[in-house]
This record gives sequence, C-alpha cells and structure tokens, in this order.
Amino acid sequence: MFNLEESRPPVQFGRISPRTKITSLAQLRKGDHVMEESAFGYWHHFIVEKVKPNFAWVIHKTGDMEIGLRSIGESNPTGKAEVVRTKFLLEPEQVVYRIEYPPADNVDGEVVFSSDEVVRRARKRMGERDYNAFTSNCEHFCRECKAGKPESYQAYDVLWTIGRLLLVILQSLFGGVVFVVATATGLIAQTSMLVIGHAVGVLVGLIQDAVWIAFVVLTADHARSKGHVTPVDAEKIKAKRVTPIVSGFVGGVGGAALGYYYFPGIGSVIGAVVGNFLCQALGLLVGRWVSTLLK
Repeated sequence: MFNLEESRPPVQFGRISPRTKITSLAQLRKGDHVMEESAFGYWHHFIVEKVKPNFAWVIHKTGDMEIGLRSIGESNPTGKAEVVRTKFLLEPEQVVYRIEYPPADNVDGEVVFSSDEVVRRARKRMGERDYNAFTSNCEHFCRECKAGKPESYQAYDVLWTIGRLLLVILQSLFGGVVFVVATATGLIAQTSMLVIGHAVGVLVGLIQDAVWIAFVVLTADHARSKGHVTPVDAEKIKAKRVTPIVSGFVGGVGGAALGYYYFPGIGSVIGAVVGNFLCQALGLLVGRWVSTLLK
C-alpha cells in the first residue's frame, strides 16, 4: 500500500505525491483527489463528487472569464477563483492522476477522511472565493478536504524556483559591488576583475545547480523505488524539473556575456539576472514538451 509519510522528503519542496494514472472514468471513485495537467505543465486539482457513465461531477477551486471580471469589478484579487461544481469529461489526450492516500485513519498527524466526509467538506465550501496562489489554491483546497491540512506541493516548487532566482540576483549584486569597489580603489584592473568575477560566478552557479539537479533526480528515483510513480512518470518529473535549472544556468551565462558586450561592467550583472529568469520560464515550457515525448 502507499505510505503518505514515505513520499515526503525532509524538506517542503520537491515532494512527489503517490499517484495512479487515470485512463477511464471507471477508475474514479467518490471522494477521490484527482489532478489534471494543464497546457502549461501545471496541475489542476479537484475532488470527485459523483461518477456517471460518461462524465463525473467534480468540485474544485477554479476561475473563468466571468469570475475574473467580477473580481476586477469588485477590486478583489482574491476572488478570481471560486469553489464550484462542474462536469469532468475524460478525453484520450488528457493526463490525469488520482492522488493516493493511505487507508489509515491518521497519518503523520493528519486525518484521512472517508469518501462521504471528503465530499461533504467540499460541498460545504462551494461558493468560497478566497484565492491565493501560494496559500489557497486548488491543491490546498483538495488536500484540506481529503486530509484536513491545506498544502500545495506545487506552490512549494514555485517558491523553490523563486528562491533559486533570488540566489542568482544576490550573487550578481555581490559581484557588482566587488567590481565597483575593486575598480574604484585600483586594487585590480577592470578587465582582470571582470574575468575573475565571471569565472567565480559561473563556478558557484554550476555547483549550486548541480546540487539542485542531484536532489531532483534522487527524489524522483526514491518515489519510483517506493512505487509511488511509474518509471516513465519518474523520468517525466525529472524532465520537467531539471530542464528549467539547466536552461536558467545557460541563460544566466549567456545573458552576462551579452550584457557585458553591450554595457561593460554593470551590464553583465543585469544580463545574468534577466537571462536566467527568462530561460527558466522558457525551460518550464520546454520541460513539459520534453516530458510529453517520453512514453
């Protein structure tokens, strides 16, 4: 059986939920916590309320154009998503998984509710319009309904990406300060300082990203070894999470080089930050595309 605790590494980010791929509506059960991959590689989560022969009724925290315009009119950004009941149709090309929870009544301090109680808790929150990407998104809603604790592993991963970008910014700022001080005091020639600074920056970034990649690979392999994901899904997870790291590093180095070419000095600092950010964003899309090629 799946063990909820086994799937949790000692840190918040990088978690991989035990899952079962859904290829037929017949696999769904009342009270299931299900996630569907979006066009941009993010996961949308919902609770199954009732399964019919050709569709399923689901309850989820979601938004559409009407809800978004209403929140703008009310000047309420937290109201851009609402807990609603909708029909779910399973199409052949959709990537859908059920999140597996252990059958125990209590795991790691969390209650795992019965299917009837999960649906009751979801119905009770219908109409709720309190949305925050980091503290109250669709995954927070489903995990609170299912196990009594609002969490979002996806939000942890976004915060992890932001944290990596902040490290790049801090490294660039530190390099910029050192460059200004060294050249102003005449301690080291400007050209020598730039070469040394960039060499150190590339080395630090390489080591840092190598550690991140090792963590991603080990986490995915651990989930695979425990049977939480299939071998193919483990490789897809690696592709999605490693690609932004690699592309961000390449973008940072390339951006620094271009920045120095057009604006010697501070241009390399700005170029490194902008290049890393843009290439990480591109890497998220490329990583998803690469994962679709893995069968």
